Amino acid sequence: MGVDQNGFIQTVVTPPFQEAFRPLLDHICQQLSPTNLPCVHSVYVYGSVATGQAVAGRSDLDLSIILHAAPTSEEAADLEQIRREAETAYPVASKIDFDIGLLSEVLPSEAGIAWKYWLRHHCRCLLGEDLTLGIGLFRPSRHLALAVNGDFERVLGHYRTSLSGDISHSTAARLMREASRKLIRSTNVLRHHEDIDWPDTLDAHANRLRDRFPFRRDDIDYFLTQALTPQDEPAAFTVRLQSFVDWMAAQNRNLG
Repeated sequence: MGVDQNGFIQTVVTPPFQEAFRPLLDHICQQLSPTNLPCVHSVYVYGSVATGQAVAGRSDLDLSIILHAAPTSEEAADLEQIRREAETAYPVASKIDFDIGLLSEVLPSEAGIAWKYWLRHHCRCLLGEDLTLGIGLFRPSRHLALAVNGDFERVLGHYRTSLSGDISHSTAARLMREASRKLIRSTNVLRHHEDIDWPDTLDAHANRLRDRFPFRRDDIDYFLTQALTPQDEPAAFTVRLQSFVDWMAAQNRNLG
């Protein structure tokens, strides 16, 4: 998305949804409608389906779901059942992900900065009250980068723990892909306060890191490969992941 001529981060383009994905999206709207699931406030699409660039059978369907309050165990089970049944019934999406947020995490002026940015610049409303209509545009800043990805140590630590368990090859590949993408996007926290750019793709993040830290070129190339087509063994991957995260954390502390 980059930055527009006024210095604001650009928003996601919103072409018509691709015909191949419409039956799945219609099904999601029906299943997640407040009449069927009252805990749901609104549903948003992000990623390749949102931008009309999805590939049938290969692309994921990524949804951000805002709930009125923390879900009960029964509501959480209902959401997971809807996700699994849709994933099975509609193979047009290789995988369906539900990213759950709470209305209380979006509405506060400061506490909701990450969610506000995410909804305003990456998502398009599919169902319910469109919260993006009340959210202003954001400018690039280190403060915003930290709000969005400042949790990289904790999140990537969870991935490392999961990859250390007894998991299938397909699960390991998925986790390495997700962890690599999180790591690459999180490198944006290493920006300086005066930086006015805003990388919008994995390649843009990778190029930015190569330019600023050329001695880390091999590492970023490695994780970019794993983000697209995971090939390494989990044990080797987690060693490199931890080493890079430790370095990133030190750099982040030095930036203050």
